[in-house]
Amino acid sequence: MPRPRLNAPAPQLSHGQASYVLERLIADRRISPGEVSRYVSDMHREISDLESRLQTLRSHVGASTGTGTGSGGGTGSGATFGARRGRPPGRPPGRPPGSGVTASGKRRGRPPGSKNVASSASAAPSASAPSAGKRRRRARITPEQLASRQLQGRYLGLIRQIPATRRGQYQKIAKESGREAAINAMKSAVNR
Repeated sequence: MPRPRLNAPAPQLSHGQASYVLERLIADRRISPGEVSRYVSDMHREISDLESRLQTLRSHVGASTGTGTGSGGGTGSGATFGARRGRPPGRPPGRPPGSGVTASGKRRGRPPGSKNVASSASAAPSASAPSAGKRRRRARITPEQLASRQLQGRYLGLIRQIPATRRGQYQKIAKESGREAAINAMKSAVNR
């Protein structure tokens, strides 16, 4: 089947035809209701982006001519000289307009640079927690604990390679003779 042309004009549909096509696309699971809602909210966002861009342009024209009429018949009024085209000011290049912003204008997700730390602005500091801004230090483990964890990791890595029907015998070895003996027995069984 030939691929459709990317720049082919969209067919002119009546309101009823467009509604029917949309219902069929949803019924055939080619598009989800969530995607339809996203497109509708994108439409509102695009309108607000255009309005903000128009307001910015109007302020530039009003500031450069001094009259606010915008009808400069000269060679260049300087209103568009050096202006960024295609995106409103303040938005970083390379990001689509409105990405990460909801319809109400609030950003989605964590604030930039917050990582996994709970924001101290949202939580009211209590009297019982004087060191709310300090991070809790991770407890150090002893060499014995480290060795035990590494041994447990080797044990788990090998036991997952053993069929479930034979795992019981190696668990029994681990209980009776220790994990080292069970690891050695599993190594010989896996390498066969």
